[in-house]
Amino acid sequence: MYIGYFLITIMEIIKAILYVLKNKKKVLFNLFFLLSCIFILNYVYKDRIYISDIKLAHNSEDGSSNSSGLSKFVSSFSGGTGGSIGSSTTNFDMIPEVVYSRSFLNKILEKDFYYQGESKKLYSIYSKKSSKNPNIPLLKLDGRKKLSQNISVSKNLNNPVIGISISANDKQLSFDIATAVLEQLKKDLTSFQLERIEKELSIIKSQVEVSSMELSGLEESLKDFRVNNSNIIQSPTLRMEESRKLRDILAVSNAYTSLKVQLELTKIKYLEEADVLQVIDAPNLPLRKSGPRLRYMLLSLIITFSFITFLYVYIALFLKSDLGKNIQGAVSSVRDID
Repeated sequence: MYIGYFLITIMEIIKAILYVLKNKKKVLFNLFFLLSCIFILNYVYKDRIYISDIKLAHNSEDGSSNSSGLSKFVSSFSGGTGGSIGSSTTNFDMIPEVVYSRSFLNKILEKDFYYQGESKKLYSIYSKKSSKNPNIPLLKLDGRKKLSQNISVSKNLNNPVIGISISANDKQLSFDIATAVLEQLKKDLTSFQLERIEKELSIIKSQVEVSSMELSGLEESLKDFRVNNSNIIQSPTLRMEESRKLRDILAVSNAYTSLKVQLELTKIKYLEEADVLQVIDAPNLPLRKSGPRLRYMLLSLIITFSFITFLYVYIALFLKSDLGKNIQGAVSSVRDID
């Protein structure tokens, strides 16, 4: 009984919906035509999006600056003293932060790019306004927001691979910006790494010089001691003094040898870190646009039209119901009183 009543109710609702659609088909057709015009105009005048992709990896297997074969060979003579040099922290994980940093974005914005037949600064291209006295800091501020939105960095958690995508409304501009980003990223990361290693080299060199001078002084002191004391073998005191001087020379000599090995390892590492990135995929010139997509536009049109149609039918049926008539009556009474 309840199922039959439910089915009858459903059929009545469907008949009411079809009745509204039939009587208001002209209104709905005009609505669909209006929405179609809006979506088509939006599709036609919206900027085309072209994406140039870059794929990067660190030169080492595990994403860190591990020693090369030559470094390991040299470190084998130091008794493991060079281990700390071969395991320095890398700047590879800093790529997303570097790319979105204010200084990095400013460097890209200040570069010249060929766009629409002329060479312009990127912040001028993004501003799309011509002025004799432009406000450069404000243009850069707006440009940084636009450029950061056009750069997408994706990081692979399973391996040391990072993807960078650059979008623009011109395929050549997208390619040029991606190339500039790659070159600047290499330059900055290399600068970060080499600056730290240069400080390390400077400290080790100064320690080597101090150890060398100390060792020379001890050797000269031992030489003078032996010249001035020809009967060392016959004197236990002199033999003990000579042994002490030899121990000092041996200790300083070991420290000097260790520092020299450390210095050579750091020099090798300096050469290794000169190219911290390995380019798996260089920037590509987009052959097809990535957006806006026609299928997404059509899908959005259908969803929007369906929602508005559903809302219109619901309101029409609600106004025909008893509750809707009571509300309309109450509204009419209030208007009459006014």
